[in-house]
Amino acid sequence: MTHQLYDIDLERTLLASLIFEPNLINDFYHQLSSQELCFHESHQIILKTILNLHSNGIPVEEGMINNSLKKNGHVFENELILILTATPVATIRPYIDSLGELSNKRQLTSLIHSFNHDLHNESIASTALLSKTLEKFENFRQTHRVELFETHDIVSLKAEEADFICKEWLPFPKKTVSLISAPGGSGKSWMVLQLMMRYLTESPTAKTFAWLSEDPVGLTAHRAEKIASSIVAKPLEYFKGRMAISNSPTIQVLIEQGRGVEVNAFFSDFKKSLSMYDLIILDPLIAFFGADENNNVHARKFMQLFTEWAAKENKTIIFIHHSTKNTTQARGASAFTDAVRLVYEVSVVTDKKGEVDETRSHLRKISLTKDNYGAAKLLGGKYVSRQIFPETKVDPKSFMKDF
Repeated sequence: MTHQLYDIDLERTLLASLIFEPNLINDFYHQLSSQELCFHESHQIILKTILNLHSNGIPVEEGMINNSLKKNGHVFENELILILTATPVATIRPYIDSLGELSNKRQLTSLIHSFNHDLHNESIASTALLSKTLEKFENFRQTHRVELFETHDIVSLKAEEADFICKEWLPFPKKTVSLISAPGGSGKSWMVLQLMMRYLTESPTAKTFAWLSEDPVGLTAHRAEKIASSIVAKPLEYFKGRMAISNSPTIQVLIEQGRGVEVNAFFSDFKKSLSMYDLIILDPLIAFFGADENNNVHARKFMQLFTEWAAKENKTIIFIHHSTKNTTQARGASAFTDAVRLVYEVSVVTDKKGEVDETRSHLRKISLTKDNYGAAKLLGGKYVSRQIFPETKVDPKSFMKDF
């Protein structure tokens, strides 16, 4: 065996941690008992002794470990002293993972050596050698299953209701991805800026970011001033250091390769650059996509990246998406809307005849068309109107030209 196939110090640290904090055994019993983590023979026996004591309700401490070892004809007092002088750690998962990796390499090395030995044995036919080798590797595969997902006992979980931002205005679920769909010129950028301000007002320590790639930053700043003073009733200075925007060229998350797509290598840097922000708004979605807008496979892969990011790092992510022509429904692949937990569609307010109501041009009708987490209860229904633009006394038609 080479040194790269084992690490005595890691083994001692793991064993010391189990002795000084036996509660760890409950959390990792399966991993500790189902694989040969230790290379050193004394460590193997001491680990089995610790697990046996724990299973039988006997205290896991030096005296009991020594007694049990001696009863079974093992004398490891010197090695036990070295283990007890090692520094225990509170988190043992990295040690189990590292030792498990080394254990797998040891077993694979042994299989390869066995194959090489049999290969030079002329009495073994090639077909028999192949069959024997495949059987050994299949046995290894069966006993070294890759953990693809986590399972949880439903009874042991802490029940939690979905949490939202902006509950009093337009609720969006936290730790997931939502979507706002609207036609061009409907005031999406105004809506985004107000959403950021209202969230920051209710969460004074939070930070927000909006990538408004279609608007000059000066125009966005002008709109922000209008919203702060006329709608939110806060000086814009109140949001200093907590409300950031960008109109830089967007980063396309997916890159088409042949018939498939690959994730842009810069996506990890993209996430790191936005790690300080709690609310992240990206406008428009298609500018970040980089693949076939009508391809559900591409769309699903794209959305999964953001869903995982939001859940793992506690982000509230909102995409602004263009609607199909003459509607408010999101355009492109259905996987965009399938993947998110909430969808709002934005449209102008109309009168009883179905015509645009010019007297309420500062309002927009908001339709909640997808609601997985119960936002409708907070919203008071699936259809509401919200003020998006500052009210004005000038002719509404001339006012709308600016938007």
